[in-house]
Amino acid sequence: MVAACAVVLGGCSGMPGLSDVKLLPSMSSFVPTNSNAFNEAAVNTKRPVNATDLVDAQGLCAGAAGQVASAGETVQPFSRGVGLDMTECEVVQALGVPQSTQIGTHPGGQRSVTMLFSGVERAGVYRFTRGRLVSIERTAGPASPNTGRRSTR
Repeated sequence: MVAACAVVLGGCSGMPGLSDVKLLPSMSSFVPTNSNAFNEAAVNTKRPVNATDLVDAQGLCAGAAGQVASAGETVQPFSRGVGLDMTECEVVQALGVPQSTQIGTHPGGQRSVTMLFSGVERAGVYRFTRGRLVSIERTAGPASPNTGRRSTR
């Protein structure tokens, strides 16, 4: 009987005490401590880039039949942020098909891609090395619907 009590009490020693229990969560449990934490969860930079992560000369991903509508119009992209280290196709899925795509190689033989997105909220020049986003240069986005209008009130 004494041995059974010792086992039961020993098993409870790993449980949290009253000082470890919090009734109200802190704000830091909901909001990340740095701004990159949002994209780090969505972007797996440890996974190697493979052929399905790369775009072709038209800016389309492998198996991208769903990206372009039958009439030639682009389908609305996913509502998702863009961050460094995303693959070429992750950026295309977030922003839609680019207006221009240039594929080349760096002097070391590494794949180099430059995509131009215009007419979208995050318009800019997106540069990739070895299939991962390394820089973003913002350009003028779409015109605001109120541009050039005066209030008559």
